[in-house]
Amino acid sequence: MSDGTTRRAAPPSRPEGAAPSDAAQTPRERVRTGGRSERVRQAVAQAVLDLLAERVVDFGPSEVAARADLNRKTIYRWWPTFADLVREGLNAHSRGVEVPDTGSWEQDLRELAHRLALFFASPVEVSTNAIIASRRTPELSALIFEHFEPVQESWRAVVTRGIARGEVHPGCAPGTVLNMLVSPLILTPLTLHRAATRQEVDTLVDLVLRATRP
Repeated sequence: MSDGTTRRAAPPSRPEGAAPSDAAQTPRERVRTGGRSERVRQAVAQAVLDLLAERVVDFGPSEVAARADLNRKTIYRWWPTFADLVREGLNAHSRGVEVPDTGSWEQDLRELAHRLALFFASPVEVSTNAIIASRRTPELSALIFEHFEPVQESWRAVVTRGIARGEVHPGCAPGTVLNMLVSPLILTPLTLHRAATRQEVDTLVDLVLRATRP
């Protein structure tokens, strides 16, 4: 699958407080952290996430500029394409899930499951999962899949560590185990319009633990 990256020359000027541009850098790299540049990035990311939560799938720099209360020239200069904007929003969104590494498979799994239950119940997740399920926006769906592949790899690492410690059956595929865990956590908000309860998450974790026992 193509990553949809747009290659372009560095612009002649830069937004106030932003770092000097470099044609080889992504929009995320070109805008330094801290100060006004960081506030601009946060505003852009939040505007994108708000639009996605409302299932708006055809936005561009103008719509984001209006939502973020920023000059359109700033958005066009640093996030000129739909893909640039979506990536900025998703980068901010997925940082909300910290992957546990407690040294215990059961504790890691339980903590990750509860964090993912809240994550998948967020308006952005419910909306983007519904968008993917509709199959009506292949470009957006491809960007979401592209973004979450390395994120999911960090989630699968919890299973890999459990196998290495002998706490998970060596025949278990990390991707399959992760799918066992996340599928109900995604479907509950999507179909029942609520987050999985704490009891439901704990019951799910118990099932995964039994299924992966050495």
